Amino acid sequence: MITTMKYFGVFMKKQVLIASAIVLCSFAIGAVEGVAQQIFNQFRQPKLVVGLPYRDIDACPTSSLNKTVIPPSQFTLPPTYVNDLDDGYAYIQFPNGETYNYNGRLYSGVYVSINGFLTFDNTKLVPAKQSIGLFINSSSYPDNAVSPYWGDHRYRTAGDVAQGYMPSQISWVIDVDRDDNCDTIKPVRRCLVVQWKSLNINAQNINSSVGNFQARLYLGGQANNNQGEIEFAYGPIGGNPYTTNTTVVTRGATVGIKGDGGFPGFLADFWNGLIWQPNAGSNTRTDSTSVWQPSGGRSDGRIRFESIIYLTFSDWGYGDADTSGAANERHADLPQNRRVTVNDARVIMRSIVTKQPLDSVWKRQAYLGDVNHSGRYYFTKLTRDFSGDSLVGSKIIIWRRTIDVEQFFPGQGVGPNTGKQVVRVMYEGDGLYGVDGKAPDVSSLNQIYYECNEYDAGLIMRYISGRLPYLPWIYDNDTLGPDFGKVVEVAEASNIKFGTPNAIGNGLTRVPVYLNGAHKGAIGVRFNSDAEIVDVAKAGNSNILVDASKDVVAIAGNGTFEASQPIAYVTIKDGGLARISDVRFNDKIVGGHTLNMVEANNDVISVYPNPVFSSMTLALNVATAGALEIRVYDSFGKLVAVLASENVTPGTFSASWDGKDANGNLVAAGTYMVRINGAGIDATQLFTVVR
Repeated sequence: MITTMKYFGVFMKKQVLIASAIVLCSFAIGAVEGVAQQIFNQFRQPKLVVGLPYRDIDACPTSSLNKTVIPPSQFTLPPTYVNDLDDGYAYIQFPNGETYNYNGRLYSGVYVSINGFLTFDNTKLVPAKQSIGLFINSSSYPDNAVSPYWGDHRYRTAGDVAQGYMPSQISWVIDVDRDDNCDTIKPVRRCLVVQWKSLNINAQNINSSVGNFQARLYLGGQANNNQGEIEFAYGPIGGNPYTTNTTVVTRGATVGIKGDGGFPGFLADFWNGLIWQPNAGSNTRTDSTSVWQPSGGRSDGRIRFESIIYLTFSDWGYGDADTSGAANERHADLPQNRRVTVNDARVIMRSIVTKQPLDSVWKRQAYLGDVNHSGRYYFTKLTRDFSGDSLVGSKIIIWRRTIDVEQFFPGQGVGPNTGKQVVRVMYEGDGLYGVDGKAPDVSSLNQIYYECNEYDAGLIMRYISGRLPYLPWIYDNDTLGPDFGKVVEVAEASNIKFGTPNAIGNGLTRVPVYLNGAHKGAIGVRFNSDAEIVDVAKAGNSNILVDASKDVVAIAGNGTFEASQPIAYVTIKDGGLARISDVRFNDKIVGGHTLNMVEANNDVISVYPNPVFSSMTLALNVATAGALEIRVYDSFGKLVAVLASENVTPGTFSASWDGKDANGNLVAAGTYMVRINGAGIDATQLFTVVR
């Protein structure tokens, strides 16, 4: 039922058809929270701003002089592109190379719909009468839409005057905010203004239903990543001199902005411009208009979507994880060998141990850090074989899907053409499996997310050392050379192992970390510990980076590694058993370990420091008097040095070693054993020498 009432305000005595706020809930749609929703990464929740009166483009001479009127003949509808003044679209090409960043993409133009919205999506230029299109993901409605007043409208021409209709005009101009005197408001904000003037809104059979409104896209320029705010402004309604009717239909239109995320049958990613209150559901509620102006009934009010300015980049896997090559940053405009530094690896390592991943959105931080192109994933509701929806009972499940080797060639570990394993691709549009290399559940590249890990940090270290010619480095694409399938990079090591724990006092134990085999090239290791981690230190290799939090350790580096040489030392609080879990070695999860913190005779022996860099001190708790011998052996059991051979009495006994053998030569780096016999003691302790 539609009710009528008098509209008291600027247009007193005119009838306005209104209804209570309409919630468009008759559609079987659902929400997908937090996934595949990109618009929230660029624009904040809408807000109402006041003190900005509606200003018709023609109200200021400069604006009027510079405006471009879109001829009605340009509004067409694909695929035939015949003139359509009901649902047609016209294209605006931005002048002078202007671009606008919307939802992660740069655009040099936009499509204007008669039905009260703009769209950057040229793949769904379909009739879009139903205003619900702002809120749902469907092939029936455009994505990437900017909607000041989406409804079933019609463009009227001079030929309609005989039926009492007022001629419409849709125009645009690059302008600035202006005051009542048409002077520029400071600070200057340049914007693209698209204006729907005297449009026959919401009810095509009512000739007096006329409205005026604008979409204003503020141009941020290169310094602001070509991003900018979006505002909607609303002018007068009615005022048709060609009819005595006064009815204006203001209910049922939708206001807001829309991305291209979500899944068919679910809510899209959108901000509803009518919901300004924080945490009131502006990204889930589908309320439509009930009054004029939609900006709270105020002609000086605008609905604003503030832009969240992010740095974006075009080079997937370039290695600049700290984004130091961005405009005005310290490495801006420098070549890759100056721009990519050890700090990029450190930034990745810190993100691992703090469990705060780098920004995963397309073309942002993790996009740069994914140097071996192994980090792509997206969210889907389809089963792994794409045969239908993933269901638990009758509930559709949304899950994270990694773009990996299985998805290149389902059920196969090798490519059908080369017979070799193919895991990575060079270009982001490649390798999305399925028909013609496109995933059936990915409609846009900005639906793909990115992550980088400690192995990417290791490859950055390898690049810095001069062992890789450039980044990204895609071994799997080298189908002819010896590096294909990482033959050179992957030697024998496939996991890590832990050496003998060594008590160092104050309730702390130091544990050496080794590779389980030889390895030449980049390494990346991450593991979790249920015992509190106090510190992690590299084992003397200058091409190793380490980082840790209380329960996560990350190790990355490049070089030639032997199984007998530790790569790092982890200091853990004593506590019996320490369980090491989620061990990841060079991109692969390889299992876990359990460490016995009382393996060594730490109640009897204390070796410090361990590892040994130049000299070592050994302390003993002697319980009984007697002859005591302390000897050092290498890993082959060969005697290296005798530290003590004498009678001792109960108490504390100490000895030192200068790191030399019996001939006075410095011993090589490696693992050694100190053996204590006598005075009631029979014990051994492993330690490591680092050079």
